[in-house]
Amino acid sequence: MTKSWLEIFIGAILEVVWVSAMKHNHSIGSFVLVIAILILSFYLMIDASKNIPAGTTYAVYVGLGSLFVVIAGVLVYHEAFSWEKLIFIILLTVGVVGLKFVTDYEERRAK
Repeated sequence: MTKSWLEIFIGAILEVVWVSAMKHNHSIGSFVLVIAILILSFYLMIDASKNIPAGTTYAVYVGLGSLFVVIAGVLVYHEAFSWEKLIFIILLTVGVVGLKFVTDYEERRAK
C-alpha cells in the first residue's frame, strides 16, 4: 500500500515538472521529453489506483499536483503570493491528507 501512495506522490511531483517544462518547450526534443514525463506521471497514478480507490487516487494526485505547482510558481517563477493563496493551499493539503487517512482507515476496517 505504501508503494501506491509513493507512486501518487512521485506522479504529482512529475506533474510539476511537465507543467513547468511546457512553459519552456521550444523544440521537438523538449516536446518529446514533456510527453515522456507526462506519460510516466499518469502511469504512476494509474498503477497506484490498482490498490487505492480510483476517486481517492485521482483526488490526491490532482490535489498534490496543484499544491506543488502553486508552490513552484511562487518559489521558482516568482508569481504573486497572498495570504489568501496560503489559506487555500493549507485547505487543499488538509483535504489530501484527510483522504489518505480516511482511505487507510476504511481499508483496515474492511480486513
